[in-house]
Amino acid sequence: MKKKKKNLFLKIIGSSSILTIAFAMVILICVLMIFDFFGTKLTKEKVQDNAEYADAYISAVNKYLKDGYVPLQRLLYFHLEDTSLTLDGLYTMNQNKEQKNAKEINVVCEDQRVKNMTVCTENSIAENKEYLEVSTGHFNLPLDRNFTVTSFFNEQRVIYGESNVHGGWDLAAPAQTPVYSVCSGTVEKVRFTQNENVPYDQSGNNVGNLITIKCDEDYDETYYVVFAHLYPNSAKVKVGDKVHHWTEVASVGTTGHSTGNHLHYQVENSNREKIDGMQLIDFNLKSPHYHLDLQTPNNTLYDDNDYIIQ
Repeated sequence: MKKKKKNLFLKIIGSSSILTIAFAMVILICVLMIFDFFGTKLTKEKVQDNAEYADAYISAVNKYLKDGYVPLQRLLYFHLEDTSLTLDGLYTMNQNKEQKNAKEINVVCEDQRVKNMTVCTENSIAENKEYLEVSTGHFNLPLDRNFTVTSFFNEQRVIYGESNVHGGWDLAAPAQTPVYSVCSGTVEKVRFTQNENVPYDQSGNNVGNLITIKCDEDYDETYYVVFAHLYPNSAKVKVGDKVHHWTEVASVGTTGHSTGNHLHYQVENSNREKIDGMQLIDFNLKSPHYHLDLQTPNNTLYDDNDYIIQ
């Protein structure tokens, strides 16, 4: 079993009770071999110090996302115990291509490559149950033409010389690519502040053009979806309009704090806290307009992580 690097990559939450600490001391040796900490649970969706994994994870996402989404934290759950397991290989191991989502953790742990790992023990799975659960999505993708994922939710990165943690997903696509509602709901905000499709270093405009949709017809809980960096004068909806899955709302641009044409797709829960919007997508929901093929487009694309995607 390979020991992970000394850095702590998975965020710790909560505080341990006396009983938890006592139990943790019993399994201290095993746990230290994996996470360098004990007696605490991992957070769902939160991964710290992930910059060194960003390129490998984005590469895997762009290869396999069309067959279902697997979060980075699920891959690191195994990788941090055995670094010989690549993120690319772990993505396919954890992916259910038939159902187009992430496999249940117990199913993954039946694989011969991981079944004897400490992370596949009953105690480890039970301790991290919430962190490892599979999401059930009802949203469709916001784009139905070729795009490239260039930044993922909670990615640590540097934009225009400033460090930040990304609050959504960046999907690079050519200017004026149609953007669609991912849900059934109501348009809450339409804010277009920029009349030219130029990035921040030319416009000096931090806000850019955006649309917010209140999604309250697909789940018991209400969600808010934000589309940002939209093309000037491309809004096809107004505040109060009802939208449904695949309602065209605007098009891709590079307005606001952006470096090139892409869609910023962000989801917030009912408390307006940012969450992983890719977890809510049902990859079986197909566009009535075009065939989606998640491959890198032939033309050069830019995103707000200063990458150039060929």
